[in-house]
Amino acid sequence: MKSNDFMTAVVIVFYVVLLAGCEKPQTVFDYRINVLGTNTEITIIGQSDAEAREVAVAVEQELRQLDHVGYTFKPEGELHELNDAISRGGAMSVSPELKGLINTAKKIYAASGGLVNPAAGELIALWEFHCKKEDCDESPHAEAVWEMVAAKDREVIEARPAMSDLIISGNVVSSVNPVVKLEFGDMIRGYALDKAREHMKKAGVENAMIDIGGNIRSLGSRGEHPWWAPLWDGYRQHSNGHIELDDNEALVTVRVFDRSMGMEDDVYRHVVDPRSGMPVSGIQFVTVLHEKALVANVAAAALLVAGLDDWTEVTEKMGVRSVMMVTRDGVIYTSTAMEERIHWNERPERQHLVP
Repeated sequence: MKSNDFMTAVVIVFYVVLLAGCEKPQTVFDYRINVLGTNTEITIIGQSDAEAREVAVAVEQELRQLDHVGYTFKPEGELHELNDAISRGGAMSVSPELKGLINTAKKIYAASGGLVNPAAGELIALWEFHCKKEDCDESPHAEAVWEMVAAKDREVIEARPAMSDLIISGNVVSSVNPVVKLEFGDMIRGYALDKAREHMKKAGVENAMIDIGGNIRSLGSRGEHPWWAPLWDGYRQHSNGHIELDDNEALVTVRVFDRSMGMEDDVYRHVVDPRSGMPVSGIQFVTVLHEKALVANVAAAALLVAGLDDWTEVTEKMGVRSVMMVTRDGVIYTSTAMEERIHWNERPERQHLVP
């Protein structure tokens, strides 16, 4: 591990507490890092300090490997190298980790009916969603920016980048379409949550939770009580309830953020519809509860793009039942299955149940 990785905030807390009504004390080990572009917390209960530390460090190493291999916004990362090779019409031998991510992305593309398209990363790049504020090419003439990006979007859309364009021969990856640019987006965090839980379970941990950017994966319980996850608003500034998680569940939220185009009243959303190349509108965030974090992640992203009209089609296709969708103007839609799991602090006034 690089020395500067430790500088990105490894915070370790080991303590003994009475967990919410438990009669016997439980050891709690908290390990906090920054990885995959966000804050991450690993909580392990019932292990000794040395045992918990060993497992947490091993999980961190696995997450940092994923960060290097598949996180789009690392210029020195393997995915950046592969995208560069594809853009030049070349091929590249990839690591087993990246090959696994690509194969997973192929399945995601098919399962979502193209609503989640990891091959359409060029659309994200065109909108400059991930550049630093001081480096973004913003213009005081927002209309001109829209026209310029929309024109480039059309070129990409017409090229129809798809995961099926990728050819994998052994460990060598190439593409029949040079416009393909892999962007795993939020998918990699769901993938990482599942990997982390699997690692901890194999290491003999019985009770743990991992939180990557507010997305949570459970293992076992929190003492004599279940783990629980807060229900945040779209900006993680306010929680109006929580969900108690069973032994093997994940609660994942995919949200959109507004960004200015150089004029105070002209904003656009940071999630792009891969079918049109334009930012999504209407939905602020989607939260999904499922046994697998990756499935929850992809389903939430697909629903964010599809919107309320295609709720039933997407949820049935993705195999998810517990869903909450919040519109940009604050109207909440929950499935019956999700509503049964929510413990509201105060029931929302503008809420609708979706069968």
